[in-house]
Amino acid sequence: MRRLYISTALIVLMAVLSGLHIWHLDNFTDQLAGQLAQAQKMAAQEDWEGAARLTRQAKERWVDHEGYLHITLRHTDIDAILISLDEALAFLEGGEKQPAEYAAVNARLLAQLALLVEAEVPTLTNIL
Repeated sequence: MRRLYISTALIVLMAVLSGLHIWHLDNFTDQLAGQLAQAQKMAAQEDWEGAARLTRQAKERWVDHEGYLHITLRHTDIDAILISLDEALAFLEGGEKQPAEYAAVNARLLAQLALLVEAEVPTLTNIL
């Protein structure tokens, strides 16, 4: 009977930790998406320096969380987002400002962040 209690406690602990992970990841990606959306607005108003600053801050926050992210997520997803952040920064810091290309990269980056959380939620689609 004691083994049953220990097994049940471990299952409950894993469920709680999974829920906390999803909650933390959702909050983290929402904050990054908010920064990137604001950077998009700044770029649309041709405030390229402000947009680059916000995007750089988002990248720094991403890199600061890489230890946690590499433990909990697939490495290919993490690397793809980092590459997209670098690509967005390249468009913002380049000599030739291209709003349409930057908007496309930023939209892809926002979609990648949304899909990252979606992949972690335990749904029937994700389990199968």
